[in-house]
Order: sequence, then C-alpha cells, then structure tokens
Amino acid sequence: ESNMLFGYHTADETRRTFLLPLWNVYSFFVTYANLDNWNPDEGRMTKDGKSNLDRWILSRLQQVIAEVTAALDDYDAPRASRAVEPFIDDLSNWYLRRSRRRFWKSEDDADKHAAYATLYQVLVTLTKLLAPFMPFVTESMYQNLVRGADPNAPESVHHCMFPQVDAAKADAQLLADMAVARQVVTLGHSTRSAKNIKIRQPLARAIVVADAAQRAGLDHMRDLVADELNVKSVEFAAREEELVSYQLRPNLQTLSEKVKQLIPEPADLAEDDKPRRKALREKRKALTAAIQSALAAADPNKTAVDVRAGRSVKLVVDGTNVELAPGDVLVQPQPRSGLAVMSEGSLVVALDTVLTPELAAEGLAREFVRRVQDLRKSAGLEVADHIRVYYTATPKLARAVEAFREYIAGETLADELTARAAPRGAVSVDDAFDGEKVTVALTKG
Repeated sequence: ESNMLFGYHTADETRRTFLLPLWNVYSFFVTYANLDNWNPDEGRMTKDGKSNLDRWILSRLQQVIAEVTAALDDYDAPRASRAVEPFIDDLSNWYLRRSRRRFWKSEDDADKHAAYATLYQVLVTLTKLLAPFMPFVTESMYQNLVRGADPNAPESVHHCMFPQVDAAKADAQLLADMAVARQVVTLGHSTRSAKNIKIRQPLARAIVVADAAQRAGLDHMRDLVADELNVKSVEFAAREEELVSYQLRPNLQTLSEKVKQLIPEPADLAEDDKPRRKALREKRKALTAAIQSALAAADPNKTAVDVRAGRSVKLVVDGTNVELAPGDVLVQPQPRSGLAVMSEGSLVVALDTVLTPELAAEGLAREFVRRVQDLRKSAGLEVADHIRVYYTATPKLARAVEAFREYIAGETLADELTARAAPRGAVSVDDAFDGEKVTVALTKG
C-alpha cells in the first residue's frame, strides 16, 4: 500500500545472509552434479535409501512449507519470509556442510545418489516456494535445475503448483533428535573455543550427560556428533558429578538488594541515628554471611542445574525460608582433571583434552591439508583437478605427514606426495603453525 524505505544497508544484509547462501548451495550442487554427470532420474530413491541427515532436511522442508503456506493464507508475507530464513541457514551451514564428503568421494554409490537426490529435491522445492518472493532468481534456478533436465516440464517456475506438505516425509522425532545433537555440537565447539583448541585437532572423546529422551535421540546421532566435534567417540555419563564439581557463591551485587528486602529499613529510622543504623548494617551483614553458609552447604550439582534452568534456589537460613533468584547465585564449574566442560539446562558436554602423540600428529596432518587446500584455491585449480604435492617440513610435522599420507592424499586429490623441494614451475607457500614450519608446493597432476 505504501513505499517501504529500507535503504542499501538492509538490502545488502539480506543479500549476504540469505541470497548468497542460497546461491552458494545451488552453485555447489550444479558444480558437482556436472562433474559426476548426475541425472535427476537416477536419484529417485525410497526413504530407506536416505541417511538421517537427508531425512532430517526433507522433514525440515515440510515444516517450512507448512509455515509459509499458513502465513500466506493469512496474507502475512513478512511472516512467510521469516520462516524460510532459518531454513536456508540449516541447509547451508548444517546439511550441506555435513554432506560435502558424500559429494566429494569418488565412489559412485547409493549414498552419493541419495545426497544428490535429496539436495536436488530441496532446491527444486525451494524455487517453487520462493517464487512469489524472488521471481527472477528462482526462475533462473528452475530453468537450469528442472527445464535443463526435462524439456517437458512446465515452461516456468511460475507455471508450477505451489508446494504442499508431504506428511510421509515429516518426522517430528527426527527433528527433535537433530536439535539435541546440534545443541551438543554447539556446546562442544564452545568448549574448544574457550580452551583455545582448534576444531582440526582431533580429541579422544566427548562425554555427554543428558536426560533419557535426549540420550535416546543422541544414540542415533553418535557418528554425526563425533565427526562434527572431531572426537574419536561419544560416550554418556549417568550423572553430572562424574564430569565436574561446582562451587557456589552468592552474587553479592544482587544479594545486597535481596537482604535489604528481607531486612528493610524501619520507617522511623532517622538519618542521624547512628547506633540503630550500625545495628541495621550488622544485622544485614550477618544475614548475608548466613546465606553464604547455607549456599555453601547446598547440593552444588542440583543447585547448578536449577540456576542454569532459570529456577530459583530455596534455602533455609536460621530457620527462615529464603528464595534466591538464578541471578543471585554464581556457579563456578570445576572440571575433573583432563576434561573441559560446558552445560546448558540439563545437557552437559565434556571434552577429553588430553592429547596423545597420535592425536597431536593427526592434528598436524589436518593443518597440513588445510595449507594444501588453500594453495589449490590460490592456484586457481578446479575442484576435480588432481595434483602432485611437494613439501619440506620440520621433523615432527614431516613424521605426521608421512604417518597420515593416505588421508592427506585422499583429502587433497594428491596423486603424489613427496618430501622434497618443489620443481620449477610449482606454486608454493611458506607457513608456520603449532611450532612447526613447512614449505608446501604443488603442480597439477
């Protein structure tokens, strides 16, 4: 009904957070589908042929279709568009990132076809779902994805029926299980960040404390969580105290207000009545000390769970019931030796931070892979190009590269991995990390 003055900043933000991620997913699919000569007809697989990740993104898609349809039925375009935004993030930063290796691998197997079929179905459905909002971008995608594969398909995306929810692909339990898995991953990544442990450094294990329902869901997602956290195994602990102990302290800044409420200033107290004012201060000080003692005697694990869940902490202080708000209590975690711990609500995630020589060597090998991959990009190589890699490195790094030679070659498409100076004409780079130095060079294979 009227002009919307939103300016360049808002438009650019939408381009950066929505349009570019969508287009990058589409470009990724097109690039690899062309490399593998993948045809949509080959990807028509049953539900049983798809992984948990495939079934999850298809279930999320049904959820979004339902939300967008309901919003548009109410003539609420902003609500409809807001429903799609988090889905694009899920598609790009979770589904595709977790599925990249399935597209990269050389084996032309059922899992690879399932990945192609799933991503193709999602992208085609999105073109139809977004057509009212982005008529030109979706038309461009549709012409390539659909008309390019089937000339008998409707001539335009705007000639297609609007998507409808497919109840057979909706799985509420799977959505809940994946949400818990992602929460565990988020806590694990936060733990690494807090301890300054790079994600490329493998760790021995992650240990999770979860309630029965969460644990059941995580059981199905163990491999995914382990891979995302870069740990060798995901284990469960029955109780939080197996991983951490807690020290409880009152938040004196907020507690002082609580004490003033419990021991208010008498209405008849004069400003210059120093004896009574001193007695009031002493009384409040004594109550503060008593609350500190009662808090120190409370069950630290139960109190920590209550505080994280936003529940009040109830204490008995000198025979009087005192209720502290979550903000009145400071919980200081003390992890067991060798563990780093993060928690949220009833979910606790611990990472075993002890690095064996083998784990340290694998971490160096992964850092080496990153340098080779960066060099591939700077050399302008195509994703499918095979290469020859030459390197000179400090002794510890050189041993790690040799130990993980097969892994490095597979990750970088290296047909040759040689510990010697680069030949003439090779692109090279000097780098240093984790106390090691390396010169990496490559030529196209």
